Amino acid sequence: MLGVQIVGYGKPFRIGSCPTPTPARGDVCVAVKASGLCGTDLHLRDGRQDLGSLPRIPGHESAGEIIEIGEGVTGWSLGQRVLVTIDVTCGRCVDCLAGQTQRCRLLHRLGFERDGGHAEVEVVPAQNLILLPADTRYEDACILPDATGCMYHSLVTQGAIGPNQHVLILGAGGLGIHGIQIARLAGAEVIATSRREHRLREASRYGALAINPEKQDLSEVVRAQTAGEGLDIVADCVGTVESVAAGLGLLRPGGKLLVIAYQDREFHVPSLPLFSREKQIIGCRGTNKRELRDVLDLVSRGRLTSVIGATFPLRDFDKAVEALEKGAVTGRTVVTR
Repeated sequence: MLGVQIVGYGKPFRIGSCPTPTPARGDVCVAVKASGLCGTDLHLRDGRQDLGSLPRIPGHESAGEIIEIGEGVTGWSLGQRVLVTIDVTCGRCVDCLAGQTQRCRLLHRLGFERDGGHAEVEVVPAQNLILLPADTRYEDACILPDATGCMYHSLVTQGAIGPNQHVLILGAGGLGIHGIQIARLAGAEVIATSRREHRLREASRYGALAINPEKQDLSEVVRAQTAGEGLDIVADCVGTVESVAAGLGLLRPGGKLLVIAYQDREFHVPSLPLFSREKQIIGCRGTNKRELRDVLDLVSRGRLTSVIGATFPLRDFDKAVEALEKGAVTGRTVVTR
């Protein structure tokens, strides 16, 4: 089969023939119809996380059709259209039992520690499947486990976002553009930032006050929009020392900084303003099946839009990577079959 592999950290992706996988007990084979290309895929290529043994097929956002079913699998049939969730979990630890599977103690992930969806065929545990409605396109569905689901988890679950709150989305990229929509659905007022004009236009389209921090003073904008009170929530989709410092400085007392991205490995926080004003720093990672079903329902009912900025066939994966690296895409890049 045709697939993409990480063959060595810091080396280009290899696009070519890979062994076609077969399902073990409890697994199914999915013919991948569409997969989302995420900035994290580039981080993995560059060695930002240890993937274990290489080569590894990346791709943690995928949707497709069941083509083979392993032993012990019940409740699924050949030909069913499915969305693939990222996290392979134990189902037994305290977090799994509480429904917080994104915190599983024995977690491993498709496209990370286990081969993922940037290939023609992907083997996944049957427990990682969600049935896809017939009227939902594979392209729109495939990005939901991360680009959309992660922002839903961050804002709704971790941030407890609510009506009339003031929210800042730092970085209106593949994550941020979906976060704007989710925040607006919750009734919040949204400011979003980008240094790229095409992303600012898209942010405005979905209801955000779009700001280029190179051209406008973000602190002045926040002060004017919140009557000097500060923000309830900052969702940091940039993940640098500078973005964390800026976000914390713009929060009202009791406000929440949601840390979603991780470009820089460390950041430093002044302790006095943090504890004296009871600001909160909250880590946000992934999503769980309950949240993902909520997101899929919103998309199916037309209340939430998957923003697809570009599509490329799998054979042109290198062109998709180039577009992502140049920042030329608004929303998510999708790789089709």
